[in-house]
Amino acid sequence: MVPFLGETAAFSAALCWATSSMIFSNIGGKVGAQTVNRGRLACSIFCLTILHWVMEGQPWPNAVTWEQLGWLSLSSILGLVIGDAMLFQAFVMLGARLSMLLMSTVPIMGAVLAWVLFDEILIPIEITGIACGVGGVLLVIVGKKGRPVGLAGRNYVVGILFGLGGAIGQVSNLITAKYALIGGYSALSATWIRTMVAVIAMWGFALLLGRVRRTVTVCIAPDVGKWLFLGALIGPAVGVWLSMLAVQNANVGIASTLMALPPVILIVFEGAILRKPVGWQAVMGTCLAFCGVALLFMH
Repeated sequence: MVPFLGETAAFSAALCWATSSMIFSNIGGKVGAQTVNRGRLACSIFCLTILHWVMEGQPWPNAVTWEQLGWLSLSSILGLVIGDAMLFQAFVMLGARLSMLLMSTVPIMGAVLAWVLFDEILIPIEITGIACGVGGVLLVIVGKKGRPVGLAGRNYVVGILFGLGGAIGQVSNLITAKYALIGGYSALSATWIRTMVAVIAMWGFALLLGRVRRTVTVCIAPDVGKWLFLGALIGPAVGVWLSMLAVQNANVGIASTLMALPPVILIVFEGAILRKPVGWQAVMGTCLAFCGVALLFMH
């Protein structure tokens, strides 16, 4: 086994998601959240097919049990279809940084869910981590500086709810995907199957609603298509594959903590590189939320 393979994959996944979230947030504001979601899934399955061909020697998986297929399909519907539909709407309404901060509550929700549903005991340091995480997110949400321009009141609340909905979808996605990965099943093959299920579902809905032609027309436009393809390659293809590689090859807690870094990366990017006004509450809240996630898993 390559030393620190899982940890490196987890950190690389965080970088991929931070980058792709900025791309999708930008083009989603121009052409619509769900148009971008459908387009990036189509680009993702193309990228994953090429990647699977290179890495596994065949363009798509053929060794999958019906049980694994069932878990991966459920994971896809909960995470890539429902969860990501909400996340992409949050991207458009809130921007990449705040949306990804809300997604950092995924491990916190997972811990609380395990406590409620499975009677898992939370030790004091885990309770402290949950409190820090929730407190950090609340600190950012109530802060006014650094919010998207012109977003306030009801629309801001709706955007927050979409972001939290995306996080809930991701929690459900991770729990169900884990069952399919037991026994060393290829993370890349699992990613390909989950993405293909999402492509069938999302484009099937588009067909029923009569939006296929519009989606294709928008997505192949030069000013959208190149960015859509780049974002799909970096995030949904490479990023998701790296996340599953991380879960397989590293302690789940360490991997989860490293994969919760995108909001920290984005706040550094916005403040230090783009010179955007972020505000002390956003900085403190984001760091506090990340520390909460770290406490939850790094004990």
